[in-house]
Amino acid sequence: MGPRIETERLMMRLPELEDAVNIATYLGDYDVAKNTARVPHPYPALAAEMWVLTTRASWQPGGNLSLTVELDGEAIGGGGVFKRSVDSDWEIGYWVGKPWWGQGLATELGQGLIDYARDSLGTRRVIAGYYTDNPASGRVLEKLGFIYQGEGVRSFSMARMGSADLIEMAIAL
Repeated sequence: MGPRIETERLMMRLPELEDAVNIATYLGDYDVAKNTARVPHPYPALAAEMWVLTTRASWQPGGNLSLTVELDGEAIGGGGVFKRSVDSDWEIGYWVGKPWWGQGLATELGQGLIDYARDSLGTRRVIAGYYTDNPASGRVLEKLGFIYQGEGVRSFSMARMGSADLIEMAIAL
C-alpha cells in the first residue's frame, strides 16, 4: 500500500500504472517539465510507466519518497521528499498540472510534504529550490515559511537540456 498523505483537497500516494497517462500528459507539458531538474521533455507515457514501476519497487519506509497527487480521484501532480546524498538535508519537490495552476494546490501539497518530513522522518529542517524564471514556485515556498539561503546557483534541468539559475530556500521545523 505505501504511504498516504491527505490534505484538505488532495491525496498523495505511491503512483499506480493507471496514473502514467496523466503523469505523461501533465508533467510532459514543457511549462511544467522545465521547472523540474530530472524530467525530460518530451516525456512519453512509456517513460511515465517506467517511473511508476521504479518508484513503487524502490520505496522503503524512511527513504526517499515520490508520490502521485490525486484530486477528486484523478492524478494531477506529484511531489516528494528526498535526500540528494546521505549527509544532505531532506528536500521537497512538487509539480501540479497546468489546468490546476493558481488554485493553491501547490501550497497545500507542499505543506503535506513538510508535515510528512517532520512527523515521519523526524527532520527539523527542509530545503527546496526553484528556478528564477518560475517566481510562482518561490511564492509557494514563501507562503510555506521557507527563507532564502543566499545567492542562487546554476542547476541542470533535463527538460531545458541545460542549466538555469536556481534559488535555494530552507525552513526550520
